Amino acid sequence: MVTFAGFDLPLHFDGVISEHHATRTLAGLFDVSHMGIIDLIANDGHGLSATAEVLEKITPAAISDLRNERLRYGLLTNNEGGIIDDLIVSRHDDRFRLVLNASRTSADISYIERTISPKVRIELREDLAQLALQGPKSSEVLSQIFSDIDELKFMQRHEFLWNGIVCDISRSGYTGEDGFELVVPAGVAGRIAEQLLDDDRVFPCGLGARDTLRLEAGLCLYGHELNESTTPVEAGLAWTIQQRRRNEASFAGADTILGQLASGPERKRVGVSALTKRPIREGTKLRSEDDDQVGTITSGGYGPTCNRPVAMGYVDTRYARVGTSLVADVRGKDVPCEVTKLPFVPHNYRRD
Repeated sequence: MVTFAGFDLPLHFDGVISEHHATRTLAGLFDVSHMGIIDLIANDGHGLSATAEVLEKITPAAISDLRNERLRYGLLTNNEGGIIDDLIVSRHDDRFRLVLNASRTSADISYIERTISPKVRIELREDLAQLALQGPKSSEVLSQIFSDIDELKFMQRHEFLWNGIVCDISRSGYTGEDGFELVVPAGVAGRIAEQLLDDDRVFPCGLGARDTLRLEAGLCLYGHELNESTTPVEAGLAWTIQQRRRNEASFAGADTILGQLASGPERKRVGVSALTKRPIREGTKLRSEDDDQVGTITSGGYGPTCNRPVAMGYVDTRYARVGTSLVADVRGKDVPCEVTKLPFVPHNYRRD
């Protein structure tokens, strides 16, 4: 167990590598109840459009045209174009729900409160817990409990009943695999987890495997690849900014972000592969072959599916081309490496 953002969380059960492989081949169950869940609800006399208008002031993502029972990955940005947090927004009949990073929940709520008008109120849903079932067998497993679960498409949600209890389930996740996230009343989360774990194809997984899986999938982690000094363009997340939002330029940090879209950023997030078996860890400095300091690793370690060290980091744009040779300073030893296309492992989301 480890302490994270005020929670005691499992680092691993059987072991990081075995849990990683179980998720890639069968199904891994993660307790992600530490994530912050808030509902944005329009006050009397105002509709969802008022809530969407508020959100679009502080996120470049398109919210007003998000359809009911759909999810969207987005970013909260500050006035300088930096990323306050990355999040998932889902649309419900009478509200928008945001799932936030645990370490950023308080800061996010404060930021949103400073922005929202009297038309909208925030509800922190501490009565809810969240489970993530990830992997190629996750749909088959959940179908034993929720018969219509396989009808969900990627980034779609629906309310299902479990013993008369409403479970908000979406086809989404943080591993690069097909999978589902279940938002359920906190009091029944343990019983649902036990029922899922009764299936021999489901393995309990901890934070260690969650990190190796997302790293191989090239997915950002706040506090590593993302922070308030990093822009969506630098992070390779410009795809989260739909064309309508670019045209409107009405979100926090729009001048900086749109300027980088037009002329390019000075640095970019890239994949980095060591050319030896030595892992390149977070904080490692990167040099060019001419011995110039050109970047820093933000996440790194061993990729169990790749069976080799993998890493992500930021480098000066002129060194961001795939195949560029670099040198990592690992505890005083030079480790040859090269810029690699992300993700390291192809995504297997169910998009049809």
